[in-house]
Amino acid sequence: MNTIDDRSATLPKRGWWLRALAATAIVLTASLVVGAVWVDHTVLKPHRLGRQIEQQIKSLAMRRPPEMTKEQWTSAVAWTLNLHGNSLISFQCDSPKLGKFRDRLEERFAGPVDMTTILWIWDEYARACPGGAKYQRFRPMMLEEIEAGGGGWAGIDVP
Repeated sequence: MNTIDDRSATLPKRGWWLRALAATAIVLTASLVVGAVWVDHTVLKPHRLGRQIEQQIKSLAMRRPPEMTKEQWTSAVAWTLNLHGNSLISFQCDSPKLGKFRDRLEERFAGPVDMTTILWIWDEYARACPGGAKYQRFRPMMLEEIEAGGGGWAGIDVP
């Protein structure tokens, strides 16, 4: 005859479901953390870097070189902002490359800026991403507009 002690040895332990629940919670939490890190690295960080680069380019408006008119510099900055907005698509350029680009811009902007700075930015975009390379077709239009006196752009306040 079975006694109570014999039956408890053959029955499953009562805490198995607690251990399974804890293991499931750990796996789900780890998956969420890994997913959040992946989304931050592949989507959010490139977007943040792109916004920082855009702000750097916008800062050029306040640094007009003396050899350029207000209208010419407005055109140069506006075309460069268009280059940024139409070619620097986050998924085309990874975070490390964007971070290095942002750092090079910061170094370049530490000194005086002029039209060579604008052309350098355009060259950098051509190297950084396929959209930047394709957008180079607008460089002659920008240069023609600047040579013709510039202007015609709204929303950029050049002193």
